[in-house]
Amino acid sequence: MKRGGLLLAGVVMVALSASCGSGAPGGRSAEAPATTPAADAAERVIWASGKLVPMQWTGLSAASSGTVKAIHVVEGDRVQEGDLLLELNPAPLRSQLAVAAAAVAEAEAARARLLAPATGEQIVQAEADVALARAGVQSAQAGVETARRAAAAAEGQIAVAQAQYNELAGHPTPAEKVAAQRGVALATAALRQAQAAYNQVKGDPDIAMRPEAVALEQATVGLDSARAAYDAAVWGATPQQLAVARAGVTAAQAQAQVAASQVSSAESAVRAAEAQLAKAEAALQALVAGATEEDIAVADSRIASERAALAVVETQLGEMQVRAPFAGQVGTVSVRPGELAVPGQVLVMLGDTTKLRVETTDLRETDVTRLGVGMPAEVTFDALPGRSFAGTVARIAPMSTTEKGSTNYTLIIDVADLDPSLRWGMTAFVNMRGQ
Repeated sequence: MKRGGLLLAGVVMVALSASCGSGAPGGRSAEAPATTPAADAAERVIWASGKLVPMQWTGLSAASSGTVKAIHVVEGDRVQEGDLLLELNPAPLRSQLAVAAAAVAEAEAARARLLAPATGEQIVQAEADVALARAGVQSAQAGVETARRAAAAAEGQIAVAQAQYNELAGHPTPAEKVAAQRGVALATAALRQAQAAYNQVKGDPDIAMRPEAVALEQATVGLDSARAAYDAAVWGATPQQLAVARAGVTAAQAQAQVAASQVSSAESAVRAAEAQLAKAEAALQALVAGATEEDIAVADSRIASERAALAVVETQLGEMQVRAPFAGQVGTVSVRPGELAVPGQVLVMLGDTTKLRVETTDLRETDVTRLGVGMPAEVTFDALPGRSFAGTVARIAPMSTTEKGSTNYTLIIDVADLDPSLRWGMTAFVNMRGQ
């Protein structure tokens, strides 16, 4: 690395010339001063190395993740502000853009329909809808009445079935049993009397034609009937008959529950029909009156919301492209088509190479205090040996950087009349005379 360049060489030559001066009388050399002007000048020389960089440069990256679709520049290309340098694959966002655009169009069409005056056909249709809804209410109300009558009939059937069961289960009563016994006794007595009368005339050849025979036969039949009535009165209904009667009661109760639920359903149908009628009437009224301010405000709000959603997708699509933020020259392209790019990853280096300057990388903190803006500097390049360029300190960084344990300050050197062959990133050496 060069340390001092031409300026330092000149200072050394001055120092050597001073050391060859005449000695003191008597052959002894005069005592040299503590410091000579040449040595003092050498101590004031400050050196630093750096890089040649554009006055304006940046590393460009995409704002979104994606696969690199196309690269439109190569290293060394000169571009203008806004030129497309690189783009990621936008396919995943295309469908979202179409959906968002369709939503905006639908919202705008809905607002247009809202503001358009109602036609005669629309009003006729709305009136027909109201009439149909009224008929629906009437039909539903009639259904409620029918269901209520059916429910009342079902409740009555429960009473009938219960009465039939009670009739079977409630017999025989004690009085019925006594009456049956009395009937058997009376029939028995009648039979004895008829038998006695028959016995008195039973020798008559025409006995079969006599009333005593008829009376005996009737008395016998009467006794059989009385005994049958007695048996029925004593034993009552059979278990099978009672089971059938109970099943009739249960069936009547189930039918009543079904009828009650049908009443509830019919009443719900009335409420639904009334709601439909109210909706139809409101639609007719709105059609005749036209859009309200509230309706227009809602429509406008919807349009604004859909446009905002579209803008978000358009922004995301824009983030899939990398464009030049200023005119300059492409320094490097660090990605290839098909590779995945992520936010923050430098894809393209861009700089305005028409205006180059030197940025130092190793100016020591012990030297920076002796420098000031506007001081002259001598700049040399390894690429152009034997040549030097005049520069000026344009800026001194207010904050240090640390590299490998060394504290350094960045110095910006403006250099006039740079050779056109010099390129971005070349190594530069800077010599300055400190205060």
